[in-house]
Amino acid sequence: MQANKSSLRRRLQIVELVRKRGEVSVDELAQAFDVSSVTIRTDLNYLEQQSYLVRAFGKARYLPQRTGDGVLTAPAEGPTRKASEMAIAGLAADWVGDHQSVMLGAGEITHKILPLLANRDNLALLLNDIAMVQTAQRFVRCELQLTGGLIEPDATVMTGPDAERSVSARSFELCILQASGIDADGNLLCASPALARVFQAGIRAATHTLVVAWHAHATPDDGHVFGSIDELDGVIVDDGLDPAAREVFLKRHLALHHKEDGILEFRKATTPSEQRA
Repeated sequence: MQANKSSLRRRLQIVELVRKRGEVSVDELAQAFDVSSVTIRTDLNYLEQQSYLVRAFGKARYLPQRTGDGVLTAPAEGPTRKASEMAIAGLAADWVGDHQSVMLGAGEITHKILPLLANRDNLALLLNDIAMVQTAQRFVRCELQLTGGLIEPDATVMTGPDAERSVSARSFELCILQASGIDADGNLLCASPALARVFQAGIRAATHTLVVAWHAHATPDDGHVFGSIDELDGVIVDDGLDPAAREVFLKRHLALHHKEDGILEFRKATTPSEQRA
């Protein structure tokens, strides 16, 4: 039976992810694309038959393509949100090295980072979303801690004074936070004032801060400010970023470091030429 557009798009995304990483496990792919391992194995069987990758010991390995190979064709629609978020998560994971202490704030993109840290050693992770705990335990070799705090009914995110104090009492090398929006003044926004206060504590406690966002265009009325791009070492967003916000990035000395497949990575400029770029 011919694959539908959804499965074809996912298979394209699998090929791209395996190409970038060289090797990815079935469990990592199932978590990344939020489907069952049975579905992933079906995808990998198809992709192996088409010579895009090879399977070995529960993992997929990329096969370089020859010019003219074009068995797999993209559907007419543009990239999905899930694909963009996965690409953003992949670039964010590159910021994390072995033996680092890292705070990962609540968010769908930050959650997707966790399986991509499977090959890191001796991490110390701080989370403020209990929904991320099982993923961290499954994929990451780490010392895992939670902020503690209040959990609203039907929610999984920990906030409140206890969470704020818990974060403020620590120090970590890297804080990765997800913004729901970035306005034209360079303010970073999230969904609730309680979460904003936890994120503010994270920025203050971290040596370096990275923010990730999808479709980050926003006005101050669209959320609650938890920081400014002046406080960041990097931002990773999709290219739907409002041009005015992009101009603010450059004025605040965040230079475009990497651009690929509709994803933009800005990093703090360290040289005069980067600051003028």
